[in-house]
Amino acid sequence: MSAALLDAKQVAAFQKDGFLIVDSLFSQEEVTLLGQIGRADLAMQQATFSRADGEGGSVKLNVENELHDDIYGAIASCRRVVDRMEALLGDEVYHYHHKMIQKEAKVGGAWAWHQDYGYWYNNGCLSPDMGSCMIAVDRATVENGCL
Repeated sequence: MSAALLDAKQVAAFQKDGFLIVDSLFSQEEVTLLGQIGRADLAMQQATFSRADGEGGSVKLNVENELHDDIYGAIASCRRVVDRMEALLGDEVYHYHHKMIQKEAKVGGAWAWHQDYGYWYNNGCLSPDMGSCMIAVDRATVENGCL
């Protein structure tokens, strides 16, 4: 995998569209390992909670506000993520939180498209100069009820 940062075309696309898809940021082996660890992580399972989706269903998730010495902290703070976020936002970045959404195929609730800034603003982040990085550990398809 190339450690190259984003090119000018990718940064311009992010500035225009508000999002950027970076294929293969993590190898399939890394993503598979993340999924396996997440499914077997008893501490995370105990900290998981459900959130109503507004449509009668619920979504299970775990939110961590601090980085820990584990795979989740390693991914959230790795150079592949941090360097690209800094390139997109044009400044140094810091960790706000990370989460694992445990969307159950076909039965789990919806996770509607939204702007995170509305939540961030209500939590005291007054400027929309933050970013999110989503890593799908399972294929997200219409058949399994993708996000």
